[in-house]
Amino acid sequence: MFLSGLQLVNFRNFKSSCFIFSEGANTVIGENDSGKSNAITCLRMLLDDSFYYNTKRLKESDFSYAINNWKGHWIIISATFSNITSTEKESDICASLIVDDEENIASVSSLISNDNRDHGIVTLFVRPQRGIRKKLFDASGDKATFNEIRNSIRLIDYEFYFTSKSKADFCHDDVYKSIVGDIDLCEATNPENDDTSILGHRITIADVQSHISLVYIDALRDVLREMHVPRNPIRRIIETIESKIDPAHITTVKDKIKELNDAITSIGEIGVIGRGLNQKLLDILGVVYSPEISLSSELSDEINSLSRFIAMKPKNEDDLDLLGLGHLNMIYLALKIVEFEACRSRELLNIMVIEEPEAHIHAHIQKTLFNNLSVTQNYTQVLMTTHSVHLAESSEISRMNILKTLNQNSIAMQPMRQLDQYGKDNLKKKSLSLINCIERYLDAKRNVLLFSKGILLVEGDAEEILIPNMTKAAYGISLDEIGVGLVNVGSTAFEYVASLFDKSRIQRYCAILSDLDKQAVDSSSVYYKSNAEEKGQERKEKLDRLYSNNSWVDMFYADHTFEIEFLKCDNNFEYVSAAIEKIFTQKAAITRHQENIKDKNSQNEEMLSLSKEEGKGWLATIISGELNYNVRIPEYIVKALAFASQETMSLQIYAKMLNYSLGLYNEEKDKHYLKLLHASKDNMSLSKAINGILEDTYFEDDVIVEFINTVFGK
Repeated sequence: MFLSGLQLVNFRNFKSSCFIFSEGANTVIGENDSGKSNAITCLRMLLDDSFYYNTKRLKESDFSYAINNWKGHWIIISATFSNITSTEKESDICASLIVDDEENIASVSSLISNDNRDHGIVTLFVRPQRGIRKKLFDASGDKATFNEIRNSIRLIDYEFYFTSKSKADFCHDDVYKSIVGDIDLCEATNPENDDTSILGHRITIADVQSHISLVYIDALRDVLREMHVPRNPIRRIIETIESKIDPAHITTVKDKIKELNDAITSIGEIGVIGRGLNQKLLDILGVVYSPEISLSSELSDEINSLSRFIAMKPKNEDDLDLLGLGHLNMIYLALKIVEFEACRSRELLNIMVIEEPEAHIHAHIQKTLFNNLSVTQNYTQVLMTTHSVHLAESSEISRMNILKTLNQNSIAMQPMRQLDQYGKDNLKKKSLSLINCIERYLDAKRNVLLFSKGILLVEGDAEEILIPNMTKAAYGISLDEIGVGLVNVGSTAFEYVASLFDKSRIQRYCAILSDLDKQAVDSSSVYYKSNAEEKGQERKEKLDRLYSNNSWVDMFYADHTFEIEFLKCDNNFEYVSAAIEKIFTQKAAITRHQENIKDKNSQNEEMLSLSKEEGKGWLATIISGELNYNVRIPEYIVKALAFASQETMSLQIYAKMLNYSLGLYNEEKDKHYLKLLHASKDNMSLSKAINGILEDTYFEDDVIVEFINTVFGK
């Protein structure tokens, strides 16, 4: 069996979220403060017998930050286990966890594997005690009385209630309200009607923890302290293997310890101390009451006691303290794995949770670290939290949970969730695993897709090179600063990558930029493509069909090719003209090409010719070197940027962009608003200054004002 799912409701920055895990090594990826540690805390509250969390430790801050008033609300932590074998079912504890009917299995189908073996569930409800809940129920509908009772609730009025076989997707709001009520509307459920088919049957969690172990390794920051505590990993390993030591070796050690004790006792100076002590006792107590004392060495000959003298010592070094943090952490992590393998004793499942294994470990060995951490033989499962891009590169997408935080609320996203089924149903790939294809494709693209807060999907090299440079030149900010990643698909097959972005997988805004390929040259031109426009329309219809109902994906179309769209914007031809001087060496050739690019009747033909002769990517690279703040970004790209960045744009980013724009000019009005921006000390004054600029018709043609208004949907 293995841990396949974890539901979190109302715990800290998780209002309602679901994690999905696989056998073997899993990763939870997220930025700082995204909730990685909070998710691990929940798992430990449920399964770690060394982690004592009860009503006495419960804090108001443990309740969801999204709840205005925690009183009366429940915290729910529910773990699902899959692939329970017939042998494991022979354990009474395991059998007590199993959800035993197909109808109820369907309610948690998103948390389990697709095999035909059994599944078990363990749930913790942190809820008001029964008497409090009964009072709330009796007062339901009476707002004054209900709120009076609710406001009197204290943390000590809560209970930790563990169950098995709970049969609900608690992350659904309607399920939560069916068992708790609508507390904020002064409605509570009757505890006398608690439905065990949903809540499950009460259990003693210690019984579960005696069969399922969870070992936690925190972020590795104080290795030396850990190595010197009495219950350090070496001593625990020795305790475990003591029974396996050859008795002859133990006898030899005991004999040597006896010899050592005798040798120490026989030291003359020690005998003198003993005789002096006896004389003092005689002087104080007299002969009748004074005991006779002797000093002797009593080093224990028990292996368990001797293990505290066993220590690690690096070769060519006198002490472990002389090693750097990187080496210490690697040694400690290796030792914890050895300890885990040696000491695990639970017959059902052993889970190792490692928090930020990259802490103090150099980037160049992080990938190797992850690849070698999969101690997954037999019944071991590994969960790791990380914000390291190096570990993310090594982690399989199908074994990954990505945390996204917005307004202090975090959700867990699984990139591959139901992706194969989506491919079969929508992309008509019946015999192809979309998950496997995406895994291979993302080997080179995953960091952009996993760590960006918004995504632009483009067709080719020219877009990949020019769009970031245009953004920086026109807006004074980089795509990185607004959290937008750009992925060059290298074709028009956007649907495979875009399928990752969905409410059930990665909830990031993904903008697809594609050309409709309307022909910009006469049919007699060598660059005329007779069927390109037809294919462009077919592509639009396909993308519209696939994503028109997906709020996380939107399409932005250019009438012509990207190069033509760039050329058509205001005076952008001047940047191409400047690039021509870098491409050609003969003055006559430079003049001829510059005249062609400037002439409206020949510039399209000239642009397509340059793209073909120089290569789109190389031409884009040269043009990028000529850009300045006057560059105009094609409208469809502006809209795509606004869509992809809508979750990351802030007053501070708007202010930086406007500072850039206003600083380019020397007019009095520019100076006035620039001064207002610089004088803004808080969000209220900053918002007022920004709105003043946006509403002033003096700036209506400013490209940055146009972009900000596009983000606002104006």
